[in-house]
Amino acid sequence: MAGLIDMIINNPAIVKTIAKQIGIDTDSAGSLIGKLAPILMGGAKSNLESDKDSGGLIKHIESSNYADMFNKPEEAVVQGNYKDMGNDILSELTGSKENSREVAKKVEEETGISSSIIKSILPMLAPLIIGALTKTSASSIEASTESGSGLTGMLTNLIDQDNDGSIIDDVMGMAAGYLFS
Repeated sequence: MAGLIDMIINNPAIVKTIAKQIGIDTDSAGSLIGKLAPILMGGAKSNLESDKDSGGLIKHIESSNYADMFNKPEEAVVQGNYKDMGNDILSELTGSKENSREVAKKVEEETGISSSIIKSILPMLAPLIIGALTKTSASSIEASTESGSGLTGMLTNLIDQDNDGSIIDDVMGMAAGYLFS
């Protein structure tokens, strides 16, 4: 999962675009993205592993427009394409609006940055998380399908790179206390 998170955190276009859109400096944006990306990735993993229907999340991951958004975040954010999609995806990743608020509150406590800023970033970041998953999984989908593990299994394994079945270490312990509780 670290590779997926690094794709987002180390993408200067994503950090600059979010910083500009929200009106914060790039260091603050990078710090927030570094806190939020593992939580949202953990939410994706929890969704895929849960008994609830993961079809909505898988449908998003199979859509190429998120990879396009990941490649050109400045266009997606400037055009406002992320808002409706972002909120839909965010509910898939966190389970509810209340969980999203809890994420924002927890990250505010950790960073001192206002939860209103964090709540503004979450719907921008959610499609980019799906874009990273889409880009990373695209080359593996055919191989996973042929081996019988399917898309859900392949994505779960992609997110849980140490294959210990625990999301706690893979999301750096941040999401365990307040996502999907």
